[in-house]
Amino acid sequence: GRNRVVPVTLTNYRAMLERFPVMALLHHRPGQGERAAQRQRKMEELGLELAAQMLEGKGVGFGLLDAQKDAAVAKKLGKGGTIRVVVAVGT
Repeated sequence: GRNRVVPVTLTNYRAMLERFPVMALLHHRPGQGERAAQRQRKMEELGLELAAQMLEGKGVGFGLLDAQKDAAVAKKLGKGGTIRVVVAVGT
């Protein structure tokens, strides 16, 4: 199937805000390699993918933000380990 959850970087973050009036981001810190943590992260990603499938036609974008790889965006959004809902201003 199609991947509806987009990895968020500094360059595509702004583009996603322009494309979607509402965006949900899973802001996570990278796992330490522990099996239980990896399973938990995978379950979170699958849940986000399910939500993306359900809201596909409603103008809601879904992204996955890696706090270590994309520190600039993570710093803008604040605390990791959360789901953020971003509403584009002016739409």
